[in-house]
Amino acid sequence: MSEAQRPVGWPEITPVGKVELKDRPAFRVAVAESSKSPGGEGRLFGTLFRHIQARDIPMTAPVTMTRSSGGQMESMGFLYENLEVGSVGTAGDTEVQDRPSATVVSTGLRGGYRKRTYANGLALLQKYLQERDHLQPIGEPMYMGYNSPFVPGFLKYAELQIEVDTQP
Repeated sequence: MSEAQRPVGWPEITPVGKVELKDRPAFRVAVAESSKSPGGEGRLFGTLFRHIQARDIPMTAPVTMTRSSGGQMESMGFLYENLEVGSVGTAGDTEVQDRPSATVVSTGLRGGYRKRTYANGLALLQKYLQERDHLQPIGEPMYMGYNSPFVPGFLKYAELQIEVDTQP
């Protein structure tokens, strides 16, 4: 399912159609935003690929993606292998950030990184959360792609995750 190594300590991939509660470790990510790199998913991927290539940073999976409420790609991020690689801050058209560990609900998705696939996963996670009062969503969903642009859409695997607060 994944074409690249996952970051150190990254949890196992969530099976397609299942929902799991899991702990996601802290991670370092280089982020490109569509407002700074207009041109769609391919342009964001290219910006990030040049970033890691110029710095000799190994490619890992997943690649993070955020979408607007209308489904448009807003940002894409390449995860670093661990928190010791590189440094945080602005680097050309990317922003390198450290993200804290979190508890998330996650579902596995099959199909292209499209609005419809995202919407189906979001509906599944929302239903799961509605049935569990002790889990409160925090922030926006994060789409995590595990395949390169060269994999046909119907074969692509992704996870959709929402950070949650587990306190009642």
